[in-house]
Amino acid sequence: MAQVKAVFFLPLLDNDGRDLSGERGTVEDELFVLFVGWTFLGLVQGAYRMTDGTRSIDEHRAYAVMLDDSRLPELEDVLRRFKASTTQEAIYLEVQHNTEMRLI
Repeated sequence: MAQVKAVFFLPLLDNDGRDLSGERGTVEDELFVLFVGWTFLGLVQGAYRMTDGTRSIDEHRAYAVMLDDSRLPELEDVLRRFKASTTQEAIYLEVQHNTEMRLI
């Protein structure tokens, strides 16, 4: 059982300008139940080319979760449910293998 660090970004606003704080709160609750916690890494901004070719510049909350790599599908399901409740085309997820974590 190998531990991985998963980093993902959740947008502050949907593509139509709607505030997504409620949807992010649901994700935070699910992460707490499934993985015993999460870490807010700060705000990040980035650009994404939409399928129609337009540029979208978004501000996101960046999160990190430590989990066993066998549980990655559970995290992906949480992020897919979030995405399905929005007009987002994609959610950024980075998986860092061979990460050692200690709670002291």
